[in-house]
Amino acid sequence: MTLDILLDEGSFSEIGQNGGFGTIDGRPVCVYIFEGLFEGCSTEVVDLALKTGTPLITIFNCEGIKISHSTLADLANLFSRISIASGVIPRISIILGNCHGIFCYAETDFVLATKDCKLSVVMPDIIKLVTGKDAEVDGVKHARTENVHFIVESDEEAMMLTRRLLSYLPLNNMEDPPIAETSDEPSRQTEQIASIIPDDPYKVYNVRDVITAIVDDGEFLEIQPDFAQNAVVGFGRFDGVTAGIVANNPMVYAGCLDLNSVRKIARFIRFCDAFNIPIVTFVDTPGYLPDNQQELSGLPYYATKLMQAYAEATVPLITVILRKAYGAAYVAMGSKFVGADIVYAYPNAEFAVTDIDTDVKLLHGELSEEERKKKLEEYRRWEANANRALERRHIDAIIDPKWTRSKIINALRMLETKRKKLPPKKHDT
Repeated sequence: MTLDILLDEGSFSEIGQNGGFGTIDGRPVCVYIFEGLFEGCSTEVVDLALKTGTPLITIFNCEGIKISHSTLADLANLFSRISIASGVIPRISIILGNCHGIFCYAETDFVLATKDCKLSVVMPDIIKLVTGKDAEVDGVKHARTENVHFIVESDEEAMMLTRRLLSYLPLNNMEDPPIAETSDEPSRQTEQIASIIPDDPYKVYNVRDVITAIVDDGEFLEIQPDFAQNAVVGFGRFDGVTAGIVANNPMVYAGCLDLNSVRKIARFIRFCDAFNIPIVTFVDTPGYLPDNQQELSGLPYYATKLMQAYAEATVPLITVILRKAYGAAYVAMGSKFVGADIVYAYPNAEFAVTDIDTDVKLLHGELSEEERKKKLEEYRRWEANANRALERRHIDAIIDPKWTRSKIINALRMLETKRKKLPPKKHDT
């Protein structure tokens, strides 16, 4: 076990048989450890984490569970306690080897796994007995789904990445994230953005280049980089302040939203809002992915959940329209309509109900090629541009890309004392 890498030297104190507590960079954490065959456990480590408002880190290397009613009862009790901790304390799972049967890692906020690990809800020998097929799935395949957030090469890398992840997070939902020291000037210009984003709305670029140009020291911790790659989410800092960053990525599906991307974004927004982390959204999307299978797989439902995540967020919401802002996907991506506090747009940003070509076709019907080009130019000049969006109060300001960093930092400072109350309710439905 590599607890000496995860925790500060000499800080670990054992509790019972399954874990204990220690510190990471001087901040307290609770650690649960499950190795070998799971034969039952107590929940005292989870209870201590909840009682003290301390992040919970659970480390798994389990070959399966003992077949007994008492073991099942202990596992169910563990699931229940970890579930109750949702939105109260950050919960991180580290899977170092195999993890079969004891799948409560899926209930936590972030899952790190070594690339050679094997994961399954049902133990492999049971699947083999029932189906006659091998069913172990490695961590790399799980990372292409919602199951795993980070894939690492080694146990040591998992521990170091966990330390880095926690540096962005508060201890619990009653605290703010820690402020980091930085020598990166708040007023630093980001002139390189103009060369990153092509003027042609049909040309692609990697939105990560925009993000790293803006955040402190170019440091960006991307979450779920292998899943739903048409959306990018992760943590960065602005003048030392942690922010959750959400962005469309035109490199994949031209930045269209699909079922997986809206689920990825909504889940991340919920986490940030639960733990007092401001959200900065970068928009460049031509709409939802036009595909019947997407519709039948639940896109309408999960698309509304994305809008709901933004609408119910009480943390500061800042949005920057980079280029395309088309249709309902633009509305869902942190627009004024779903509660954004400040919305900026670049001068070349385009706004359309569907997309510009389709809008013109719906408005004017079939046209000759010459007429179509003329109408497109007129639509861009008079309707689909940032100036018209500003007149309609759909955005707050048009900004030069080189001032993006300073504008975001100034907005975060202004919104530091934001207060927003939601109607009383038991929970979402």
